[in-house]
Amino acid sequence: MVNGCRSIPALIKFLAIGEHLHLDGFVFELPGEEFGQDVHKFGQGVRRILKCISDHDPAGYHCMNKSYLNKIGWTFEFSEIPIFVTTFAPCYPSNHSRFAFGTKNAFVLLQPMYSFVIHDIGKDTPLTNWDNPTTIRDKIRVAYKENGRLYHIRQVVVYPTAHDIVKPLKDSGLTLVEWWKSEEPPKDGDKGTSVENY
Repeated sequence: MVNGCRSIPALIKFLAIGEHLHLDGFVFELPGEEFGQDVHKFGQGVRRILKCISDHDPAGYHCMNKSYLNKIGWTFEFSEIPIFVTTFAPCYPSNHSRFAFGTKNAFVLLQPMYSFVIHDIGKDTPLTNWDNPTTIRDKIRVAYKENGRLYHIRQVVVYPTAHDIVKPLKDSGLTLVEWWKSEEPPKDGDKGTSVENY
């Protein structure tokens, strides 16, 4: 992840001017051969890049070192700015919300939370007006559904955000990819961890 760490100065600049210029996201690319073919390897690549970013946090918060990383209350933060993290990889099928549209590499999208305010996304809600979408959030969900990429919508609005950073191949809300853990590969047949443990 040396190349990812080299992008830290650019990320700092992006966050310094992003809100003023209405910039929505900063992307890190992960080599697909190493990280894009398997969701667990992808998760480890995501962990490594987020850890590298966290280790270079100019505010000294180092969010990836928090003991509650996989619990309610944790969020990815850099330079005192909370950031929404979304990931995409070639291992996801075309009907998945994290589908990478034929690219060979994987991606980590950092979207500062101010972007949601600028675009008036509104508060999170488990409710969606599928027939007559009125909010930006409704329209996003309907667009995903209409394009065959319906994703799991939680029935609660307070949950561990780390659970949604790397999605399992089957996005049913019943399993997790524990990307925040060590780099040991899962045992044969491991399809993820049950969310009932959290």
